[in-house]
Amino acid sequence: MNRQERVEYLKCGLNPLYFIDTYCQVYDPTPSVLSWLPFNLWPGQRQALADIVVSRQVTILKARQLGITWLVVAYALWMMLFKPGSIILLFSMRENEAADLLARIHGSTEDRIGGMYDMLPDFFKEEIGITVDNQLELVFSNKSVARAFPATKRAGRSFTASVVIVDEADFIPHFKQLMTAVRPTIDAGGQIITLTTSDKEKPASEFKRIFKAARAGETGWKAIFLPWHTRPGRSAAWYAAKQASYTRDDLWQEYPATIAQALAGRSEGKRFAAAWLDNCYTAVPEIDSEMSLPGLIVYERPRNGRLYLIAVDTSEGDATSDPSPATVFDAETWAEVAHLYGIFEMKALAGYASTLSDYYNTAVICVERNNHGHAVHVALYALGYNNRIYINPFDGKEGWLSSLKYKTLAMNNAADVFKEGSTEIHTEATQIELVGIEAATLKAVEGETDDRALSYVIGLAALRWPSAYMPAVFAHGAASGWNPKKD
Repeated sequence: MNRQERVEYLKCGLNPLYFIDTYCQVYDPTPSVLSWLPFNLWPGQRQALADIVVSRQVTILKARQLGITWLVVAYALWMMLFKPGSIILLFSMRENEAADLLARIHGSTEDRIGGMYDMLPDFFKEEIGITVDNQLELVFSNKSVARAFPATKRAGRSFTASVVIVDEADFIPHFKQLMTAVRPTIDAGGQIITLTTSDKEKPASEFKRIFKAARAGETGWKAIFLPWHTRPGRSAAWYAAKQASYTRDDLWQEYPATIAQALAGRSEGKRFAAAWLDNCYTAVPEIDSEMSLPGLIVYERPRNGRLYLIAVDTSEGDATSDPSPATVFDAETWAEVAHLYGIFEMKALAGYASTLSDYYNTAVICVERNNHGHAVHVALYALGYNNRIYINPFDGKEGWLSSLKYKTLAMNNAADVFKEGSTEIHTEATQIELVGIEAATLKAVEGETDDRALSYVIGLAALRWPSAYMPAVFAHGAASGWNPKKD
């Protein structure tokens, strides 16, 4: 290795992006190409790599043909070359697919790590050679090892790894058990990377649970979403051509534009169309406020003279119960301005709601009326906030009743609001929960949460049908005349 090659080698060891972008190649299986080409990372790939390098647990949800599998195995190759003794475990659904992530040009156009290694300049291979080379194991002279496994329930259980890579994670039948098997790798300081397109047949999959919790900031995972337009050259015309040849569900599985599209199950039987919710969702940054409530996100501070409403979905409040979220709405625009989320005991929840009410110009508090809701109302009375409790105009009682009749009314109203685009959702997790509401049951599929969604739906109902003492501005001047008492 001459001096210039040594300098390049050292630069690559310090910066995986430089190594991959400068020296790695990928195989293009397009019939007109059938050749190895320089990687030349796109902006979306660069950002994904930057996140991977600094995160111990990474979950990637992506559209097809974005080169992300190539990116992840290129990162694994960098680890093997420049972190001697690295142990890389590669998992995919079947053994041949796992082998393709590893193999060293054994006739497959999908060979990844080994093929990339062979395409490197000679000075890399002179420094570090291959001592073991077969379909399921690749060992370098610096003691780095890569092993490929089919993703069975117990695959990889006896190994501790530097990096675990799980490809097409959402399609692996035993993904949860696999995560349990490789968990010691994380506990020992290693890294795990899961990547996949979405399986529309499994809206409550373990992968989606991990991804959604990561997006909501509830775990130590880093969630990365890569939409179809991550790849340069994909235009609106390109996407229109795909739309013509795919059903909507299949299009959103293979080429999603948004996280809601990617995570939604099959659209048949859903109460709210994902397209409506995409139209209502706007990502806005969290802002600092004077509030310090646990689990509170503020998107907009209160404005002088504006009216606000707080909608609360209640649960038991013990360690095993569902969360009790609260959504704060601007009563004039019906836009979400703040969101509270956590598992709260009833008195604590009432205290947080009253604090929010004070902050947002004595906002009206609408609580789901059930056993837990009654406890919140009692606590609000004890705090002296009974004059701010929402009174249902249909029956003159406090809160929004959680009976089937009133839940159906609220859901129908929410559907109209979403279809018209008359609200602004800012909490991504709320949008995702709303996409998953089933038309038949008016709740999420078993294993999924819908507390945020129900808080939002209750809030829209209270805005549409305000209490008699609430100013008319709450109703947008378009309240329905339907009365469940006469039904």
